[in-house]
Amino acid sequence: MVSEIKFCLPVGKWGFLSPYAKFPIKMEVDGNFYVFPTVEHYYQAMKFYASDERFKAILNIKNPDEARLLTKTPEYKIKRRSNFDEDKFNIMEKGLRAKFMQNPKAAEMLKSTGEAVLTKSCAVCYKCGFGEGSGENRMGKILMKIRKEIL
Repeated sequence: MVSEIKFCLPVGKWGFLSPYAKFPIKMEVDGNFYVFPTVEHYYQAMKFYASDERFKAILNIKNPDEARLLTKTPEYKIKRRSNFDEDKFNIMEKGLRAKFMQNPKAAEMLKSTGEAVLTKSCAVCYKCGFGEGSGENRMGKILMKIRKEIL
């Protein structure tokens, strides 16, 4: 059995663990339900209120990395929800939990990781993963928590 599983992008055997993996989630935001193509779309859209045109733009972008990059532009950065930074890890956990609760195939795949340590290992992701060998691996810890809940 594998003792550690490293993932980043939605490719390869463990790519399904990535928030970029194409497992749609239906989430309530500001009193209405929306279907997000990926957890990454949900996470990026949550930087804005549902009534904001930026929210809708993110919802309609096909590529999750394009959605992420769009929110880095100056016109997007200045209009973010004021409480996003305080809530961002809860938002990511809520999105990941929805992914595995709403998509039985994804849940079975998560269960197949057994007891392995799940590590988000991306070159530039320090808070959610390990950037260049350091970081908090918050995403991996969230995934292991969800895995334990669904076993």
